[in-house]
Amino acid sequence: MDSVQHPSLSHLACPYIRFKYFHKYPDKGVDLLIIDYPYYFQNVEDDCFNHHLYPLYWCNNKESGDESLCHACEFKGIGTTYYFCNECEVSYHKECVESLPLIKSLYHPKHHLQLVHIYFDMTIYCSYCERSDRYNHVRLYYYCFTCKIGLDPICATRPSFMKYPKRHEHDLNFFPREADLTCDVCGIVDRKSLIYVCLLCDFVVHKNCIYLPFVIRISRHDHRLSFTYSISRILSCGICRQKVDNNYGNYSCTKDCTYVVHSKCATREDVWDGKELEEEPEEDYEYLSSFEVIGDGIIHHFSHSHHMRFEKKTANIVYDDEKQCQACIFPLYGGDVYECMKSNCDFVLHEECANLPRTKKHIAHPYPFILQVSNIKSCFYCEYCGRFSYGFRYVCNKGGESISIDLRCAAIYEPFDHQCHPHPLFLNNELGKDRPCSICGRETLRTLNCIECGFFLCFYCATFPYKVRYEHDEHFLTLSYQENENLNWCEVCEETLDSNKWLYTCNECGVAFHILCLLGKCAPYAKPTRDLLLYDLRINIFLNNGLTRPICGHCERRCQDKLMFEVYDHGEVNEGDDPKRHFICYRHCEVDPN
Repeated sequence: MDSVQHPSLSHLACPYIRFKYFHKYPDKGVDLLIIDYPYYFQNVEDDCFNHHLYPLYWCNNKESGDESLCHACEFKGIGTTYYFCNECEVSYHKECVESLPLIKSLYHPKHHLQLVHIYFDMTIYCSYCERSDRYNHVRLYYYCFTCKIGLDPICATRPSFMKYPKRHEHDLNFFPREADLTCDVCGIVDRKSLIYVCLLCDFVVHKNCIYLPFVIRISRHDHRLSFTYSISRILSCGICRQKVDNNYGNYSCTKDCTYVVHSKCATREDVWDGKELEEEPEEDYEYLSSFEVIGDGIIHHFSHSHHMRFEKKTANIVYDDEKQCQACIFPLYGGDVYECMKSNCDFVLHEECANLPRTKKHIAHPYPFILQVSNIKSCFYCEYCGRFSYGFRYVCNKGGESISIDLRCAAIYEPFDHQCHPHPLFLNNELGKDRPCSICGRETLRTLNCIECGFFLCFYCATFPYKVRYEHDEHFLTLSYQENENLNWCEVCEETLDSNKWLYTCNECGVAFHILCLLGKCAPYAKPTRDLLLYDLRINIFLNNGLTRPICGHCERRCQDKLMFEVYDHGEVNEGDDPKRHFICYRHCEVDPN
C-alpha cells in the first residue's frame, strides 16, 4: 500500500484536526480557511488529540453503503483506500487524509492549488466532477485564488489519462486548454467542458460523454435505442427535431424503425430514466387492463365495487350537466359509456376512460405512471396543466419526486394533432427553458411546438375540450380559431372579442364566447361536492344559484360562474377559532392554482 512511503499511521493527522486547529485566514475576503499544516504531525507533542486513523481494507475497491462515504469530500470513490477515525467515527479517503497543503494539478496546470476548508455558506464547484453540494463535517477542497476554481482532493490528484475501451480503443489524454473542438460522441462544441483526446487518432470526447450509456429506453419511443457513430441517412432528432449529423455519435432504434436521437437529447433527465440496459434482457411493455370482462358488455372495473354494463349512446341526447364521468369529471355529451348495474348507484365512465391502462408511459416524463383512483375526498392540481381536479389521476413517485397528472394531460402524445392548428405539434423544449404559449401567453417549461410555423401550445390550452354544451344553446359549441372576424362580442361578458384568439363558437347560431367565460358557465371539469382535501385546505364546490352571489376573492366581484369554490384554510387557525373562509370563482381556480 502507498501509505508505507509516508509517516506511520500513528502520526497521520485527521482532516478534522487539520482544519480545526491548524489553519489561517486568507488575506482576501472569502469564506475559506487555508490549511497549511502537513497531513502528518511534524512534532510528536502536536499529536495530542486522540484522533487515530486506521486503514479500512474491507471497503477498498468496492462500493458499499454510507461506510464508503468520505466525510471530507462526500464522495464515494471506487478504487481508493479509506481511513477510519476512531474519534470522529467516520471514514476518509486516503487522498483526502494525505492531501498536501499546496499542489500542482494536471487539471489546472497554470497555478498552484491551495488546500482549503469551506465554512459558513460558501459553495465551491469542482471543475472536474461538477459536484458542489458538500458534507459539512470537513469539506476539503483545492482552490485557485487567481482563477477562483476548485477541485476536490480526489479529482485534483487524478492521472491525466484514462482507459475506457468500450468508448475508444486507445488511451484518452486530458487536453488542458479551452478549445472549440467538436466531441465525437455528442457532436457539440462546448468550451466549458473538460476534453479528452486520443494522441494516436483524431478522436475528441467531452469528459461527461465518455461514460454515456450504450443501450437505453427513453420516454419518446417504444423501443430500445443503442449508441452508434453512424446512421445510413440524414434524419431529424426525435426530441429536438433538428438534423442529426451522421459523422458523430447518436442513439438509434434497435428495431426496424427509422428513429434517431442526438446523444445529448437522449440522455436528458426529463427523457431518460438513467438506466444502462446493455446487458439487461429486453422486456416487453406490459399492458395492464383496468377491468375484467364478466360477460357480454359487462365488466368489473378496478375502481368500482359493482359490475358495469356497456351502454351505447347517441350524440343527440338531451343536455344533462348533472351526469359526469367519474374518471375525467367531464359531462356526458353523448358517446358510449359504462354504467353501474345497481339501480341506486350513479357511477358512470366514458368508454375511453374505462379502457385506460393501469400503467402508462408519457412523453414528458422518463418514468411510467400508475393509474390511481382519487379518494372521494382527495383532490389535486395537475403537474402539467395546473388544473384543479378530483377525478382519476396518473401518479409517478420515482425520480425523487411525486407527480400527479390528470387524464387529459396523460392522453397527450407525439405527434399531437389539435383540431385548431393545421400542423402536428411536438414536445421539443430545451431542458429548463420556458416558452410562452401562443394562446394564453403564459410561459411554461412544457409546450407542444410546431416546427413549421413557430406555434407554441401549453398543456393547459392543449387540453381545452374541443366540443362543449351550453345550457342556453341547443347545439355543440366548438373551439375555433378561423373565421372569427365577423364575431364581435362575447355572449357572456359582452366585451369585445379578439379574432386572433381561440374562441368557442356556434356555427348555427353565429354566437361566440371567450374560453374562460364559457367554461365558467358550463364548468366541465367539476361538479358540486363537499369536504375535498387539498394540502391543508378544505374545499366545498357548490352551485352559484342563490339570490345573493358570494364575492370572489380573486376578481373581487359577484361572479356569474356556475360553480363557486368555498375554501377553508386550516393552516392559519388557532385552537378554538373558526377556519378562515374565502370564495373563488370556478374560472379563476382553473387559471391560477396558487
